[in-house]
Amino acid sequence: MTHPLTHTCNRSSWRVSWTFIYSISATKMSVTIPADQENQEEVNKQPNGTAEVEGGTQNGLKPQKKSVFAKYILALRPWSFSASLTPVLLGSALAYRTTGTIDPLLVLITCLAVTSVHAAGNLVNTYYDFMKGIDNKKSDDRTLVDHILEPNSVVGLGATLYCIGCGCFVLLVHFSPLSMQHLALLYFGGLSGSFLYTGGMGLKYVALGDVVILITFGPLAVLFAYSVHVGKLTLSPLLYAIPLALNTEAILHSNNARDMETDKKAKAVTLAILLGQTGSYALYALLLFTPYILFAILATNFSKWLFLPLITLPLAFSLERDFREHRMTKIPQKTAKLNLPLGLLYLLGCLMAQPGQLPGLS
Repeated sequence: MTHPLTHTCNRSSWRVSWTFIYSISATKMSVTIPADQENQEEVNKQPNGTAEVEGGTQNGLKPQKKSVFAKYILALRPWSFSASLTPVLLGSALAYRTTGTIDPLLVLITCLAVTSVHAAGNLVNTYYDFMKGIDNKKSDDRTLVDHILEPNSVVGLGATLYCIGCGCFVLLVHFSPLSMQHLALLYFGGLSGSFLYTGGMGLKYVALGDVVILITFGPLAVLFAYSVHVGKLTLSPLLYAIPLALNTEAILHSNNARDMETDKKAKAVTLAILLGQTGSYALYALLLFTPYILFAILATNFSKWLFLPLITLPLAFSLERDFREHRMTKIPQKTAKLNLPLGLLYLLGCLMAQPGQLPGLS
């Protein structure tokens, strides 16, 4: 016969034991979530030693990872393409104002040629910044840092895009009234600039990158698109390219100003580093607001439609404030977002102007 005290002790021991087991199970459940529950989180070890937390889905199914196609698209940095597309469209609009006609096929081929070179240049920049140790975990472009793509894949895609651009050049030789010599001078001048920015001589690393971008993604792109339609080289489109060129340079300068410390550690020299924080802010403000002054002068003297780009002025003030208050994380992307509406409204203003109102385009 079991003594009542012994029975009570045994019962208490079982209660303690079950409480202990339950607490351990609960602790484990807080770390290891069953696969059949919603909102599963699984930590995957990445090749570079970082951990990535992925949210689960119903029935324990993992979310699909980015496709190879999506990885390639992200590596191209498509948010920056307005810097090459708006000058091409502006050059085409100026050609229309000069000749009264426009060939949509030539516009399409020219856009594809310039965008391909731009995208290839972005990949060259990705590759050389990584190889020189400039890109790191805090960088905006982490295509190679996070092993989203491998260096060979970036090189291969860049070469493919340069080939696509050259294919477009061949088509332009066939369809454009501009001579092959002049086409080659303009096209391969732009292609060389996109490569030499960080490849080869690496002009970015010796404070000459700003000059390359200012010329390539402004006057050169506008003149290229204009001449493809008109069939001759002329200087007048270069004046119209200045506002877009300054705004495009603002994208690059904001990027270099944000990455100033990283570039210093990698022993790269950019214009932002030479100017310092205060000088960089002054230059950014100058690049940001000078186009609006030029638009106001053009609108006052020639066509009121050129007041249209001033609609975007509040966005410019917002960007200036972000730079002044050192909110730099996404400022290049934000400046690129200003570049697109600014360029399109400028383009619209040129198209809406009456024939003969725009100087140098008769």
